[in-house]
Amino acid sequence: MTANEPRLAAPRVAILAPIGGLAIIVFGVFVDAQIAVLLFSAFAMAGAIARVTAPASRSFAVRSRAVDVAVLGLLGIALLLLGLTTPLG
Repeated sequence: MTANEPRLAAPRVAILAPIGGLAIIVFGVFVDAQIAVLLFSAFAMAGAIARVTAPASRSFAVRSRAVDVAVLGLLGIALLLLGLTTPLG
């Protein structure tokens, strides 16, 4: 990366993450809700893993790392159990 080249990673993620979430919601409405719930579970677990492995200098830290990992992990587990045990569509 040169000095003249702008850093576009954060704005790109800020645009693509909500678009991806909406795409999963549309997929759940029109194709299969259970798979959509399992996808959201996988992304929550991936977020927890990313928060653990990312260096502190690369993250926007409003809360502690432990709180973020616990919340994302519990959300991922809850969505996984919901997706596997509830007949959704």
